[in-house]
Amino acid sequence: MSRPFRAGRHGVVHVDIPQYGAGLLASLARQLVELLSDGEAVRDGEGDPLEEILTIDEPRETPEDPALRRLLPDAHRDDVEAAAEFRRYTERGLRDAKVTDALVVVDAIGASDGEATGGLELDLDAQQARSWMRCLTDMRLTLAARLEVKAGDEDYWAGLPETDDRLPVYEIYTWLGYLLETLIAAASH
Repeated sequence: MSRPFRAGRHGVVHVDIPQYGAGLLASLARQLVELLSDGEAVRDGEGDPLEEILTIDEPRETPEDPALRRLLPDAHRDDVEAAAEFRRYTERGLRDAKVTDALVVVDAIGASDGEATGGLELDLDAQQARSWMRCLTDMRLTLAARLEVKAGDEDYWAGLPETDDRLPVYEIYTWLGYLLETLIAAASH
């Protein structure tokens, strides 16, 4: 099995992922966009930049969804008011940045000719590779929150019976980790 990400010339990262993997990545990235956009107006960068900078939301509470809490953590865990005020100024921009990264992945997969090649084959420049890294990380954080994965509980997950409904999701979580690891290694060359 070839590595999904390999270093290319001039800082380019070559992507080679089977079609089923590319489809799964695109689906996960679209779900991430949906999660981060739910109830939020995502800024597309086409409006008035000054207006977007000056638009200040009301103080915001910590999200109830554990995945969103993991993706958008509180800056002040011991002070609810300070956390809400900090979110007021930062959460929208953080959501928008994460959505933008996920859309880079979706667009790259959609632009490749995966049908003809039997998989995803394309080259990422350094900026695209960083977007992919951040998106893969966000996908892993989302799945970790959904599964309630904790540091040091690898033995628990390794011992899951094959009939456990969480096992396929955990396998996707570990696969995303492998993708992220190989992408970082390829981008570091």
